[in-house]
Amino acid sequence: MQDQIAKCADLTHESTPHQSGDFCPACGATTTASGQYTFDSGRGETPWTRCSSCATYFMTGEYDHVAETDHTRHMAWGNEAEGTRLNRLKQNGFKATLGQIESLGYGCSKILDVGCSFGGILVEAEKRGFECAGLDIVPEAVAYVSSLGFRAEQCCSLNDCTLFSEQNPVDVISVLDAHIYWPDQPAELRAARQLLRDDGLLVIRAVTKSAFITTGRLVGSVSPGMSKKLIRRAIADHRFSMPLKSLLKTVEEAGFEILSASPRGAQHTDSAPLSARAAFAMGTLLWHSFGLSIAPTTLVFARKKAG
Repeated sequence: MQDQIAKCADLTHESTPHQSGDFCPACGATTTASGQYTFDSGRGETPWTRCSSCATYFMTGEYDHVAETDHTRHMAWGNEAEGTRLNRLKQNGFKATLGQIESLGYGCSKILDVGCSFGGILVEAEKRGFECAGLDIVPEAVAYVSSLGFRAEQCCSLNDCTLFSEQNPVDVISVLDAHIYWPDQPAELRAARQLLRDDGLLVIRAVTKSAFITTGRLVGSVSPGMSKKLIRRAIADHRFSMPLKSLLKTVEEAGFEILSASPRGAQHTDSAPLSARAAFAMGTLLWHSFGLSIAPTTLVFARKKAG
């Protein structure tokens, strides 16, 4: 475990250039920044900009794996007590995701959960006959998942994963609410493709709240308090916020075929506040009827293309 921590620390300086102001961590473009903003989020007041290529809002400045690990430890999903509580809260979402994986023909297969935290979906997947493994940036989470009997590894990037390889591929890779922390999403998607078998499945529970940030900016001159609250809720502690259509394009460019994308099944729990349930219901209707994305999260299923 200490060797893995040191490995992450060694990569810090290699990753630093990827978070310069003109590199978009969501689409990988060297872009002309569209606006400079200071947003209040779970990380405090931080500088943000918007990519002129994919319309993603992203936090600027250097990326440091060690600092990111320490930050995650202090979030609810980064400590055991709160992390295991969240697992119970999110059970319906895990079951819905696994149900769709099975319906696509990947039942009882090998699954690797990226950003596994304290093993929520792995526990549910094992009950259904999946062979489970997990990756996380937080060593305490990895130790906990390992104590449950799962193969687990602390990794700062999918490029560092040794649990699977091109010679020993995995069938399914799930990334639930974790892609928005990647400093270079296209590189991580390409790494995921390399670890997957031919026709393997990538599942992303994508956070799709960029429209909420735009709305918050627009109401800022009328209601600064409402603007700040809306933007903070949209960002949480994420590093970027990408429009759904831009995400789908980025996934395709990394060598995947989109099988489906829908807010259906992306809601964590049926006991969510009425406002959240309404956002999912309206978001599902607008996405499938008009291609408008306003739902807070979306489940994306993509198959690895041949070649």
